Amino acid sequence: MLIKLILASLLLFGCCQADTSITLKDFVKLIPQWEVYPDSPHTIVGDNGAAYGHYQIHKVMVDDYNRITGSKAIHTDAFDPVVGERIAYAVLSHYAKHIQASGITPTADHMLFIWNGGGGAWKRVENPQADQKQINLNTYRSRATPIINNYINGKEKRRKPTERT
Repeated sequence: MLIKLILASLLLFGCCQADTSITLKDFVKLIPQWEVYPDSPHTIVGDNGAAYGHYQIHKVMVDDYNRITGSKAIHTDAFDPVVGERIAYAVLSHYAKHIQASGITPTADHMLFIWNGGGGAWKRVENPQADQKQINLNTYRSRATPIINNYINGKEKRRKPTERT
């Protein structure tokens, strides 16, 4: 019984936060690594036809991007990886400002929750809810966190000077 309770808690609230020492620019460039299989065509469609391209962008995200930037992008523009990256960066930058304005330093977890759950999902990092959306967000985070941490660890190894014996 205790094991089931612990496992349920881990699924509901997540076990580990992603390391926060990643720039938003680097975070955005990593998104396709957990969204699609390696070497996927730029025309890939997911979420039962609702998500387009390497960034798996939904129409609501394009609408949000247009509202934020004044652009007139259409959903199919998200098939272009350059446009997908631009949409991701603009939308996540916008919400990062809202997070900062509330007195919280944005983390990779905030960005993951926004990318998977929408603009207001970042609030669930500090205030998890006992519902299916939280479980889905935590599952998404558990898929992306190893990729983010591997990137950070690799970056740190490249920065460290070699030791001489």
